[in-house]
This record gives sequence, C-alpha cells and structure tokens, in this order.
Amino acid sequence: VCWDVGTGTGSVAIELALQCRAVYGIEREDAALAVAEQNRVKHGAWNLRLVKGEAPAALADLPKPDAVFIGGSGGKLCEILDTIHAANPTARVCVSAITIESLHNSYTSLRGLGYEIEVTQLSVARGKAAGGLTLMLAQNPVWLICGYAK
Repeated sequence: VCWDVGTGTGSVAIELALQCRAVYGIEREDAALAVAEQNRVKHGAWNLRLVKGEAPAALADLPKPDAVFIGGSGGKLCEILDTIHAANPTARVCVSAITIESLHNSYTSLRGLGYEIEVTQLSVARGKAAGGLTLMLAQNPVWLICGYAK
C-alpha cells in the first residue's frame, strides 16, 4: 500500500499503481484532482484511489502504508511525517524537495523519527542555441530525501 501525498496530476501515483497493490493519491486542489482522474483513466490505474483533502487530516482513514511519496505538503511537512510514522514506523518515506527549507525539514524530521536517511540531488540542464553553439542552462535542483526504518 502506497500513499502519494500532494499527488498533483497523479504522475507519481500512476507509476506507483503499476507496481503496487493499492495506491492512495491525496490532493487538496480540485483542478489537479480532475487532471489526476483523467490520467488515472487514460493509463488504466484502477488500483489508484484519489482522495480529496489536505494532509495530514486526509491521511487519518487510509490503510497503513508500506511506502509514502510526498510531492507536496502545504507547509505541513513535519506533521505529515509524524502522521506517517504513527501509521507505520517501518514505512519507507521519500520526500521531493525544491527548497532548502524543505530539504532541512525533511532531513531533521526523518532523523528525529529514527529513520536511516539517503539524500539525492537531481539536476537538469536544457540546451539553448547561442551563436551557432549550444549553451546548457541549469534548471533548479530537486532533492529526494528518503527515510528507511533502522
């Protein structure tokens, strides 16, 4: 059982659904949920259940997760991590962070909950024509902070 907190348009949740028994995509924005539902149908992700609501409150009635991906937290990252840990302290957790503050909060919260932590920074550059040559322009980095039970 996987949770995708802040599922947005469902891209991660759909990929999870191809590998897992049950996936719960939690999203607070109606427009994003509508697109996620279209994507769920388009890709036949019938084991993906979309949940309208804001975490951590929307997590209360979900089945115990084995793994959780957090793509958005609405500023409640620490509370969400506490809720996940209370639901299943051995669940694997992965947080996608685009700010230093989210990186720090993820790292310190997971460490405080007793998880082993692995941090990966992903960087992408896009090519742009520059006087007959190609200049690579760096995009903003993304960090994946993953926590595993000790």
